[in-house]
Amino acid sequence: FYRGCLDMKKIIKRNIKGLKYERLLNWLFEFSSTFSFVTRKDVGVSKEAVKLIEELANFLIDSHPTNKWLSNEIIDNPIIGHIYYYELNKETKDILLRKSNTLFDWGDDSLTELPEDIAFYKKDRESILYVNGHENYAIINVLSLKEYLKLTLI
Repeated sequence: FYRGCLDMKKIIKRNIKGLKYERLLNWLFEFSSTFSFVTRKDVGVSKEAVKLIEELANFLIDSHPTNKWLSNEIIDNPIIGHIYYYELNKETKDILLRKSNTLFDWGDDSLTELPEDIAFYKKDRESILYVNGHENYAIINVLSLKEYLKLTLI
């Protein structure tokens, strides 16, 4: 009954840090199967971002150059971005938790050393959460009562 009635898109404007960030990743782990992030040539790719990409290499699902992703579109330049899609499992979740303890760390690579704009998806690549780190906001899509109730406990 509630599945068809609840369709909520929530904007997060306050950074989620520490234990709440860990709880959010655990919540995402329950509902997501894939995550992505972006690197951009125009802001540079840090050594830490390259190390992360190498550490996640065994879990890579897809990767391609782009100027458009969920939280951004670069329209005035040739292709400058590269998006990476990874399997979300316990090992990759633990890697993400080791690399960051705040949601907005996934912002401008030249500022945080991490790739930009992490996003999490269901099996059909329907977005659950996506971040625009350098603009300090995230969008979360809740499509069921179960998801909503779990989210409110974070």
